Amino acid sequence: MVVDTTYYDLLLLPPSATALEIKKAYRKAAIKLHPDKNPNDPEAHARFQEVGQAYQVLSDEKLREKYDKYGIQESIPSEGFEDPAEFFSQIFGGDAFKDWIGELSLFLELTKSAELSAEMDEKPADTASAPSEEQSAFGGSENTGRRSTPLLLADGQDSAGGSGTLTAEEQEKKKRQEELERFEEECRVKKIEMRNELSKKLVERLLVFTESDMADDVAESFRQKMQYEVEALKMESFGLEILHLLGQIYKTKAKILLKSQTFLGGLGGLWWSMKDKGGVVRDTFKTLASALDAQLTMHEYTKMQEDNEFHAKKEAEEVARAELEKNQAQQDVERLEEQLHKMQQQLKEGHEGKKTKVPEKHTDEDIHEMEKYLIGKVLAAAWSGSKFEIQGTVRVVCDQILYDKTVPLEQRLARARGLKIIGQVFSEASRTEMEAEEARVFEELVAEASQKKHRKKPRPAEPKA
Repeated sequence: MVVDTTYYDLLLLPPSATALEIKKAYRKAAIKLHPDKNPNDPEAHARFQEVGQAYQVLSDEKLREKYDKYGIQESIPSEGFEDPAEFFSQIFGGDAFKDWIGELSLFLELTKSAELSAEMDEKPADTASAPSEEQSAFGGSENTGRRSTPLLLADGQDSAGGSGTLTAEEQEKKKRQEELERFEEECRVKKIEMRNELSKKLVERLLVFTESDMADDVAESFRQKMQYEVEALKMESFGLEILHLLGQIYKTKAKILLKSQTFLGGLGGLWWSMKDKGGVVRDTFKTLASALDAQLTMHEYTKMQEDNEFHAKKEAEEVARAELEKNQAQQDVERLEEQLHKMQQQLKEGHEGKKTKVPEKHTDEDIHEMEKYLIGKVLAAAWSGSKFEIQGTVRVVCDQILYDKTVPLEQRLARARGLKIIGQVFSEASRTEMEAEEARVFEELVAEASQKKHRKKPRPAEPKA
């Protein structure tokens, strides 16, 4: 018997809920109640914090035991509650993938940029100083990086032709613009540092293979080591999708470098293997070179170029497709949010007995179904953006370790071979049915949202007596 059910009630759970049920309930509630999804609700932030605190207590076995026995006050963590906003940085991969993909910051950066940009437009202009058409053209909260600059240029030109000094409003805009630029520069520097750190960690992970003779038994041992890591990674949220994404990139990047050395690299290997033979090397090389058909050489070289162009085009198409999916998902989210709002408003008006123009009649079940569908769409949009960010980061990391001219070619080729093995292991990762049931909390929501939604035909509004 628990003395307080407040935290359980916040997550819509009974006190007997299992750890997995608590985890699932919190994730759904956190997405539904996130302040970004409830901009017009002044209490959204408070409810979001409460749900986060409830989960932090109930997900900790010792804190939950204290809460069940003594209530809220006795279950507060000694170090205080964590910020539930950090939850969204853990949805895709969590800490387990941190050494592989770094911290996913795209949505946090976009949110911060949008906040800074919006602050520049918060103070409405007086009637006597309504915004010009040029200023209005750059309005809105979506464009976070370029919108404010033309605005400031226009203001600066007007000031130069007038009093030569900035008004208080112009000074405030300039201050916000400088703050936005500083933030963007910090993000850029942080991203470079993160990619350098990821490159270093990937090289260290490959050392066990590259610093060996790379014989078949060593390769098999390295493969098994990677498979062991996969067992933990695949159980993270979206872990399987991230593994397959990384596997594809690793294999492609390794193949490009290794294939570029198929012909010329063979000659290089032959050259170094005969180096100790002194003068024989020169004669042997000349004999070999004269025996080579120039047409065959050109054919090999042309094919190498075509192969690289194919992979470059494929990568560009993947990036473009990911960007398109992200934009489409965002549009779906906005459309569904508007639809959900209308449904909630109609249901509210129906409960209050207000007259409407024969709207669709929606039950609480309909609303719940739409909320679940919306959560899936929100996650789909977030996954598209995160996938786009992961691809960009991992491709840069691969290029840094494979094309670092300060590293001997032989060592870089060894890295490519090791990377190819990792890519193969990651691409083959899978879950058992039991593992999938535990891990696919978010994936199922996204999968359902990705399918065409079939809603039950609404009942016609009943005529009032």
